[in-house]
Amino acid sequence: MYIFLKIFGYELSYLEFFAVLTGLAAVYFASRGKIVNFYIGLVNNVLYFLLFYQCRLYSMMLLQVAYFTISSYGIYSWSKPNINRELLKITRLTKKQWLFIIAIIIFAAIVWGTLVVWLSGKYPVNIEKPRYPYIDALLTMASITGQILLTRKKIDNWTIWIAVNIASVALYSVIGIYFTSILYAVFLIIAIKAYFNWKKELQIVYFT
Repeated sequence: MYIFLKIFGYELSYLEFFAVLTGLAAVYFASRGKIVNFYIGLVNNVLYFLLFYQCRLYSMMLLQVAYFTISSYGIYSWSKPNINRELLKITRLTKKQWLFIIAIIIFAAIVWGTLVVWLSGKYPVNIEKPRYPYIDALLTMASITGQILLTRKKIDNWTIWIAVNIASVALYSVIGIYFTSILYAVFLIIAIKAYFNWKKELQIVYFT
């Protein structure tokens, strides 16, 4: 691991530095409703795939593959006009959709976490023992859901990201990748601001 610089004894690698930089840029542009967020996000996905592999967070590592695919769809979704030649507008989920999504996230996290634990036990030479597999899996499934909702311009994506960012700050602090933990604290602030920015635009859509 090549070290970019040391901050109060913490060794920040080039990989983590550029992952953080592109992550900040992607979330910032997403909060402003700019399609460029998906292009920057593709680069970020590759960088974090490598970083999470080094940290043995295999669910988060594979999450980057899902992100890459979803972001590619997001570029198409945000740029393609509908039959009325209108671009995608901000909307929100219904209560039934929320309940369904929460159930799916929990179920998928249990299944995925169990699979990761089983694979690490079956192939210990190739896959080291995972850290916090079920927390990792829960954050992974919630993150996938948030990213999918972002591609459809659902304001609820920011509610999910706020919860994910709070949990991620704690997880990455415990693991010891402090710069990424700080990144997710910044993500949290951006997500909160983005929610209220999108809410204003949503109200304009409803009243026009």
